[in-house]
Amino acid sequence: MSGLGTGTKIGYIVIGIISCIAGIWLFMYPAVEEQVLGMVMGWLMIFYGIMAIVSYFSADALKPIFRFNIWFGILLIVFGIVLLTNIHGTMNFLGILVGIFLLCDAALRCWLAFELKNTGVKGWGFILLFAILMAIVAFFFLFNPGSSGYLLTVLIGAMFLTQGITDVSVGIFAM
Repeated sequence: MSGLGTGTKIGYIVIGIISCIAGIWLFMYPAVEEQVLGMVMGWLMIFYGIMAIVSYFSADALKPIFRFNIWFGILLIVFGIVLLTNIHGTMNFLGILVGIFLLCDAALRCWLAFELKNTGVKGWGFILLFAILMAIVAFFFLFNPGSSGYLLTVLIGAMFLTQGITDVSVGIFAM
């Protein structure tokens, strides 16, 4: 059985590494300006949306497993564009939106892990573990929607880090 194409796997690994770097950067510099944070988030959402759509079309035998990626990708691209065009307005309710997106993505990643397990793919447990960590980060956003300043930046850094680790694991283990 073939899974994700080599280019898509490399794409997941590359965007995962970029996301991890962004997460570490936000941990190191939590006082980043709202404008910079919004730009980084907007562009990463657009790139993640593109990767989700590409992964759907390159999934071959795993296409039924990745069928939600196309819709999730479109939503991420739209939200990324909205964020880039109205950074200040969007940042006011960013915590809730990030929490919802992360929780949905974590749920899809958990589902993906079990689907990969059913198809005999090794390493599905790593994807599940990182999806659960992503869900925990999502709950921090949902239960602290008014977080601002350093806490929001650190939470967004944690989001980038967990998202990046999850994507690297998908790139490595999703055949």
